[in-house]
Amino acid sequence: MDAVDFAIYRHLSRDGLSRFWASRRVVDPRVSVREIAEAVGRSEAGVRGRMRALRDAGLLGATEVTLNPSLFGASTLVAEIPVESPLESEEVFRDLAVADGVVFARDVLDEQDRKVQVYVASEDSAAATRRVALLRRLNPGRAVRGPSPYWIPVATRDPTELDWRLLAACRRHPDATVARLASECRVSVKTAARRFDLLVDSRACWWGSAPEVTEWPFALLRLSLEENADAVEVASQAAARCDSWLPVAADGLGTDPESTPSTVAGLVPASAPAALEHSVRNVLEIDGVADVRRTFGLRSASFPGWSDALLARRLPARLR
Repeated sequence: MDAVDFAIYRHLSRDGLSRFWASRRVVDPRVSVREIAEAVGRSEAGVRGRMRALRDAGLLGATEVTLNPSLFGASTLVAEIPVESPLESEEVFRDLAVADGVVFARDVLDEQDRKVQVYVASEDSAAATRRVALLRRLNPGRAVRGPSPYWIPVATRDPTELDWRLLAACRRHPDATVARLASECRVSVKTAARRFDLLVDSRACWWGSAPEVTEWPFALLRLSLEENADAVEVASQAAARCDSWLPVAADGLGTDPESTPSTVAGLVPASAPAALEHSVRNVLEIDGVADVRRTFGLRSASFPGWSDALLARRLPARLR
């Protein structure tokens, strides 16, 4: 993976910022190859070839659509299960498949502390209590930490029946053209395109790469700032000092940007340890940066059963 590959990944989002809602990278499905090519200074054919090579190498997974838990009146919590080896991690992932309400899990290494972060959707406090208790029963030898709230922007639109049908079609065919979605829902292309835009803009769902056994070779760097440091200036300096720096938006770290201090974070390539440490040294030299914390994604998995079951109940009986 080189700087061009990294730039392509960055521009899968229209604003060039990375967001992680329920720990899933959010991309804009309306960004075209032409727009990416213009942003990275390559031909469309060259960008298509790069993306094909990344997919063939397992570094760019198939697209997956995630439904916003707020559509079902649910909020998201995150619990952490400590693990020490890939075998333990595999056992946890296998058990999560039978845990109600689990929507996503990620095996991460955070400054030598390895754990599986489990994202759970809960309609109320009683459901949260039941689901975390189940996690503890499934992992009797491990101290389950949390849960703690994980902030995701809520959907700003109440779906109509047609919206639910369109959401179901997007779940089944995440890479489909608007014309195909229109055919699935038996509406005009114009109507499907308008509703599609409304669903994306209202955050009813989001698109991302489906999890792979091997994560992208990135490290998440969280910069702890000194008191009175200018977060905007620090972020600008980080982008200037690192050859490849994918800034993480304030609304992509699980905390409400309106109620918490500014956080500076970014993704940098982690496939070459020396280059990673060079990036860390560069950001530590920025005025106002007190510390840098590294987090590595090792593997991940999604568990769509909870949302798919609730989605099915909102569809007409003939479409279930």
